[in-house]
Amino acid sequence: MALICGSPGLEDGVACKRMLLRALCALVVGAAPAAVRAAPDTAAWGPLVAGYNSSGEQLFQAFAATAGNIVLSPYSIGTVMAMALAGARGETATEMAKVLGLALPRDQLSGANAAALASLKAAASPAFELRIANAAMLTQSRIPIDQAYVALLQKDYAAEVFRGADLATVNGWVKKKTDGKIESILDRLDPSAALVLLDAIYFKARWDRPFAAAATRPEPFHLLSGEASVPTMHIRGDFELVQRPGYHALRLPYAGDRTAMVVILPDGDVADTVQRFDAGELQALLAALQGSVQRVDVSLPRFQASFKASLKDTFAALGMHRAFDPAQADFSGMTGKPPSQVPLAIGDIEHRAVIDVAEQGTEAAAATGTSMVATAMRPPSPETFRVDHPFLFSLVDDKTGAVLFQGRIVDPR
Repeated sequence: MALICGSPGLEDGVACKRMLLRALCALVVGAAPAAVRAAPDTAAWGPLVAGYNSSGEQLFQAFAATAGNIVLSPYSIGTVMAMALAGARGETATEMAKVLGLALPRDQLSGANAAALASLKAAASPAFELRIANAAMLTQSRIPIDQAYVALLQKDYAAEVFRGADLATVNGWVKKKTDGKIESILDRLDPSAALVLLDAIYFKARWDRPFAAAATRPEPFHLLSGEASVPTMHIRGDFELVQRPGYHALRLPYAGDRTAMVVILPDGDVADTVQRFDAGELQALLAALQGSVQRVDVSLPRFQASFKASLKDTFAALGMHRAFDPAQADFSGMTGKPPSQVPLAIGDIEHRAVIDVAEQGTEAAAATGTSMVATAMRPPSPETFRVDHPFLFSLVDDKTGAVLFQGRIVDPR
């Protein structure tokens, strides 16, 4: 995710010209056996992650009003916006914090992010890759960025700092950090851009129980209009499966002890499920899945999806206005000078995310920028979980409770 702040020309006082955000789809994480899986540790980062998840759900619902597949990363978006919020002051900071659901005092916000980031980085193992990186790209020497703010980003966000950065620097960093899955985050760098804040997240993991490639076969998938034949994977096993009002949900664990995908299959119209799926419903679902193991015949289409969007208008519709208005924005925490002397505003927020789900596992990436008992007895008849119509997914970290990715698939092709 990237946030670009630019100053106007010295004459007209135009501030921040560029802020870009990226985020990846959604799967829900949690891989240890349900009966022993630990609940999210909320002591250090609970309010922060709750805010990231909540604003992510609001963005997801807004984009769900449009056609097509969706993939975004609430964690990536939340991180970039928190980096921007750390430099906001006055009513600009108050408004941003309200929309982002971040009620933590400024002196606790960055510390909570540092704790969550450390936990997520420590989660990587030989079983799966989880890489998260942040950066601050300083693009103009004539517009001062306060060293105290830069030091904060380095300390609590582990941000790499680049001075004199250009478009190639920004996009090259994103491509490297997402293992080439996202080629670029910005199509152009506004001449007035002074700072680009970036977050990149890369996830790659094998299923705890891979699907057998020989069992994959073409099967019908009911689109919003018509039907398509898609490669569909099959597996029978003991999985956590629950029924909630309006949908069923299945948890597919990845190798290791921490991550999983939660597939949410609507009983009816996918739009109705999207509208009821706020942060509270997600929390209730994850709790309900705990220990709900059943024998299940799973049918899941292989799918790939990518998504690109500007988040500026959506955040504005949610009530964030001052941060985008050069005449009202106060990012003096970034510059160390009053807004009247160095006006900065968020120019745009761009988000890009990709996901690839196949027999062996899942690979996903996102970037944001501002400028998911064997016994000797005969097992009971298995339940059936056939994903043959539009569905949702989320990828959540069990320890922090952070939604790393989430999305909607209306056409797995």
